[in-house]
Amino acid sequence: MGDLGKVIAHIPARGKSKRVRSKNLRYLGDRPLLAYAVQAALACESLDSVYVNTDSDLIAALAEELGAFVYRRKASLATDSAKSDEFNMDIIEALNPDTLVMINPVCPFIESIDIEKAIKFYQCDSVDTLITTNSTQMQCFYRDKPININVNEPLAPTQENEPVHVCNWAIAIWDAHKFSERFYRQGFAVFGENRKLFPIDPIKGLKISTEEDFRMAELLVVVMKNKGIKSREINYWTK
Repeated sequence: MGDLGKVIAHIPARGKSKRVRSKNLRYLGDRPLLAYAVQAALACESLDSVYVNTDSDLIAALAEELGAFVYRRKASLATDSAKSDEFNMDIIEALNPDTLVMINPVCPFIESIDIEKAIKFYQCDSVDTLITTNSTQMQCFYRDKPININVNEPLAPTQENEPVHVCNWAIAIWDAHKFSERFYRQGFAVFGENRKLFPIDPIKGLKISTEEDFRMAELLVVVMKNKGIKSREINYWTK
């Protein structure tokens, strides 16, 4: 296993969001959306420190109340056009981690155990980048061209198709030094050079980008609270 050195997690949370207003502060169930990511990160023993990376006074106040550190990003990195490459590089320059872990506040069902698993998966391989994904073996097309199927053959069982991975960015991990080298050399770095894709449970990878996503997450919270997804009994109809 590689030495991770100083492991810093940051949770990027801008004050403004276009599609869902103030979504990081909006309640999902019994707590603000941001609280899910912060509490999951703080419970993760592999992290040396947890920062909320924000431009917002309100988000900063919530982060401190939850027990996280606050990193105040520059105004230029709090716009819709700010790139992930840029705000990750900014926090690397400021805090000088060896390993940077990004936890997405709009993926509220990520738990500390998922972060731990991702870190161990990253550590067991000689990679510089890990990105969580959702995977599917359903028939996929891009610009009307098949990706994981042959349309000139009979329809194969879905489970025989090659998996297609969609990045959800619920968790991302980087070798901070290699990230910096790549950024200064090429101007971008988030996909790394030697990467691992880490498929996670589709529920854990649910990303809140729209009002419809928020409503779906609210329904899941209610079901999880009332019926207990993890401990539910599995029953079948029988005659």
